[in-house]
Amino acid sequence: MRLALAVLLAIAAVAAPACDDGDPPRAPDAARSATAAAPVADSNVFARDYVGPARCGDCHADQYARWQRSLHRTMNARADEPGAVIGDFDDATLAYRGRDARFTRDARGFAMTLAGTTYRVTRTIGRRGLQEYVGVRDGDPTATEVRLPFGWWPRLGGWFPQPYYDPWLGDEARFDAFAPPAEPWATRCPWCHSTYPFAQRVARFDALGVGHGPESRAPLQLAGGSDRLDVSQQVTTGISCESCHLGGRAHATGAGPIRFTPLGTAKFADERRDARIVNATCAQCHSGPSPRLVDGTALRNSSEALDLAASPCTTARCTDCHDPHAGDAQGPALPDRAAPADNGAQLAARAIAACTRCHDRLADPDTARAHAGGHGPAVASCLDCHMPRVVMGLDHMIRTHRISSPTDARILGDAGPNACNACHLDQSVAWTARSLSVPLPRTARDLDAPAGETWLADARPALRVFAAAAYARRPALARAELPALARGLTDSLAYVRAWTLLSLDALAGKPLDYDVRAPSAAAAQRLLQQLQ
Repeated sequence: MRLALAVLLAIAAVAAPACDDGDPPRAPDAARSATAAAPVADSNVFARDYVGPARCGDCHADQYARWQRSLHRTMNARADEPGAVIGDFDDATLAYRGRDARFTRDARGFAMTLAGTTYRVTRTIGRRGLQEYVGVRDGDPTATEVRLPFGWWPRLGGWFPQPYYDPWLGDEARFDAFAPPAEPWATRCPWCHSTYPFAQRVARFDALGVGHGPESRAPLQLAGGSDRLDVSQQVTTGISCESCHLGGRAHATGAGPIRFTPLGTAKFADERRDARIVNATCAQCHSGPSPRLVDGTALRNSSEALDLAASPCTTARCTDCHDPHAGDAQGPALPDRAAPADNGAQLAARAIAACTRCHDRLADPDTARAHAGGHGPAVASCLDCHMPRVVMGLDHMIRTHRISSPTDARILGDAGPNACNACHLDQSVAWTARSLSVPLPRTARDLDAPAGETWLADARPALRVFAAAAYARRPALARAELPALARGLTDSLAYVRAWTLLSLDALAGKPLDYDVRAPSAAAAQRLLQQLQ
């Protein structure tokens, strides 16, 4: 058992880069005095092996400083941490489906009152794109922490019940926001939003078969797995150093890190450049379920690692584009819902540099332009064609991480979201296929109508959301489709209404006066007249 831990349970310990590719950080005092034959640690997965991010920061000061500003740090937070709560708890009231939800604060902290029952907020989930809350029933010392049914959506500037931002809940009519919350927070949320001993992840995988990261590869069975995590053993709320690098006790004293030798590498510097190891670590969290297109592309966020794993680019690493320590730095809550948060320019520059590392001939601008059918980089980059924005994030569409070709006949034949028609909304999928010389399979779908119109009326709600967001990026084409776009404001699904409003806000350049929580055909018509 000890040998298995020492040799095989270190996938995440060496996966994400511990530091930049330059000079290594100053080693701990104990490590500096250790000989080259320093002992190998016996484990790095149990609670006793974890030391917390502050200890890591003693030596890795730059990474620690970037992490402090990152979204990873705020994936979870204690509600009593200064500045953790961004929702309006200043005696705010939301009238919803004939009842009121009330959000207050007092000397004891933050509270959410639903149908006369008060829940004390104990934790936050997320920060920039959306903030949800965890709480316990007030006055019940034995109450289980539960996920509360209303979240604060910064870009829409208000409180919303879960079906507006959680598409898995489906039909709003079947969701009772005022029923006693029954989902224990620890059954799901901390799996990706907190740091805890990796042994719990292994045990939970053994019990439930849940997980696509290193826990699914560990040749070790641990007793005690259950449907929830032991929150009392949390190392940190939020994602910190040891979520990726595993317990740092041995490393801090000169005995680690442990190597993942079955992959054939021996040095940490080599392992952190190995896409299999890096991406497996990110897959601990970025492997959520999602509806998918016919080629397997996910349509909702948090499935990025699975999408990348299904790509032909086997050497692409998550860290080629993303700094795991900065975690796409959080920034303030958005004051203007018409302008979504997006650090796309910086990510695009890193991504294109990664693309041309292998496809070096495309680093030449003229060659790249010819490859892209005459489109210059300002019109269509590698990402626009091979990683289009088809994935529903928290408050804006994000790029798919399933690197693919715009000539995929499966997507075109299914009238699915494709890179070309995401811009050429007024053209048909058949036009795209002809332009790319792609023979289309026989299909029952209409491939001759303008793609944008087809998607706005598609039975698949994810495509209606995608189309509205695509039109928001093409205002000249959107003007002619405003009546079809406005139909989304009265869609039967709450999240489609919300995302339609976000798209119309972006077209208008300002927040529009329409309450998607109380859909009205007359109000939608008045808004349409304002836009026209």
